[in-house]
Amino acid sequence: MLEYCKEIETSCPAFDYVNSYKTEGTLAGDWYLPSMGELNAIYQKKDVLNPALRKIGGTQLSSDMYWSSYEHSILDAWLMHFGDGTVNHHSKGFDRYYVRPVLAF
Repeated sequence: MLEYCKEIETSCPAFDYVNSYKTEGTLAGDWYLPSMGELNAIYQKKDVLNPALRKIGGTQLSSDMYWSSYEHSILDAWLMHFGDGTVNHHSKGFDRYYVRPVLAF
């Protein structure tokens, strides 16, 4: 996806963010945007995840839209609303939604 964005000389903020995301013990490039199935699993467990994230000082899940790695079209990608679980798509260049990087284990 990043190569595609570079090729057409457009910004893809969600993909750019995840590609550069790192934490103590991880490197940029270790993380990825979750699939819709992975986002749904996170959404289904957010009532368990948020208290755990709070305890470890992590960023809790909001009730807003989160980007997935699934493309709707050349220009759009799918998102999931963590308030009610609905899905929608938007331009990959739109930068007003949340990104929740995930790490393979």
